[in-house]
Amino acid sequence: MASHTTVATDVATGRGISVGNVFGRSANVIKANPLATLGTSFGLIALPQIVLGQIGLSGAVFQNVREGRYALVGVYAIIVGLLWLIASGALVQATVAHHQGRPANPQEMLQVGVSRCLPLFAVYLLLLIGVWVGTIFLIVPGIMLAVMWSVSLPAIVAERPGVFGAFGRSQALTKGARWHVFGILLLACVIYLLVSIAIGVASVAGYGSLSALTGGGQVQMPVPTQPSLIVQLLQSIITTVVLTWFTTVGAALFIELRDWKEGPDAERLADIFA
Repeated sequence: MASHTTVATDVATGRGISVGNVFGRSANVIKANPLATLGTSFGLIALPQIVLGQIGLSGAVFQNVREGRYALVGVYAIIVGLLWLIASGALVQATVAHHQGRPANPQEMLQVGVSRCLPLFAVYLLLLIGVWVGTIFLIVPGIMLAVMWSVSLPAIVAERPGVFGAFGRSQALTKGARWHVFGILLLACVIYLLVSIAIGVASVAGYGSLSALTGGGQVQMPVPTQPSLIVQLLQSIITTVVLTWFTTVGAALFIELRDWKEGPDAERLADIFA
């Protein structure tokens, strides 16, 4: 009873989780492990897409969509999705390692990412289905489920409670702080969307400027099927930073909630990754 009273008091007095704590923890993970975090994201997410684009697979995918053929789209989605899941698990592990006071090990990150990619997929799929069903009836239930299950993905990586156990763990950790969680996630999503839109606009504008410079001063800007390699690299670098930050925000939120509910315990997870 005392612990529940303490939690309620902390939320009421503002001494619980906060945007500053979660965003600060996320930034500190990246700052302390720039090569491990940003390098992993770039190598698993950005670089493969650049390579696939340069060999013409991206263009072939869109061409197949226009022609009503979707087999190649499925293969492309599986490749990109699998790499994204591995990167997500690796970044959660980097956040856990930072919380334990040790540097993130890229080999350990990749091992965890590979070993947890299938459970991550199961949790992610069920999360999408649950939120989608809740949104069909009314917007509010969908939002409530999204907040309630918001840390199920990092939970399945950090504590391995099982697919359904991850949802229960997230529900327990967010209880009593869901308005705080909603505000943090909303702000993170807004920042991510704004930066993503800015990247898209800048990429189109940059490609148009290069086309104008190489086109003898003509103002007509063709619609490219594939951006230049320079534009792709610049876009990928910025996207890597933003996506890494956004993923570690979710992991940092999980750790903040756990510490808030149960108290800091850096040694509790050490045996999991021994």
